[in-house]
Order: sequence, then C-alpha cells, then structure tokens
Amino acid sequence: MKKLLIILALAAAAFASGYICGQAQTKVKVANKKAEVIKNAAHKKALIHSEPNASRDELLELMRNGEL
Repeated sequence: MKKLLIILALAAAAFASGYICGQAQTKVKVANKKAEVIKNAAHKKALIHSEPNASRDELLELMRNGEL
C-alpha cells in the first residue's frame, strides 16, 4: 500500500512540474510574439513615413487609370 502511495505521489509531482515548466515556456513564446509584432509595426510605420506624399493631381490620375 505504501509503495502505491509513493508511486502516485511521484507521478503527481512529475505531472505538476511538467505543467509548470510548460506554462513558463508558453509565456516566453507569447512575449516573443508580442515583441515581433511591435517590431513589424514599427517597420511598416517607417516605410509609410519614408514614402513621399502624393499630390492631388497624381492621385486623380491614378484614380482615373484605375490604379488607386
């Protein structure tokens, strides 16, 4: 009976430690994804700011040609 209790206690401890380690790794992955999203957004914002503004005439010409 004591052996069974010891085996169950060890199994429960192994399960709990595995769960805690997995949960910590998941938090790290989520943090990395958030950092990547912020970097991508900053890159897209920089691309938009680097392009010159189109004038009204240019926009009208693109609209008439069906490109806008």
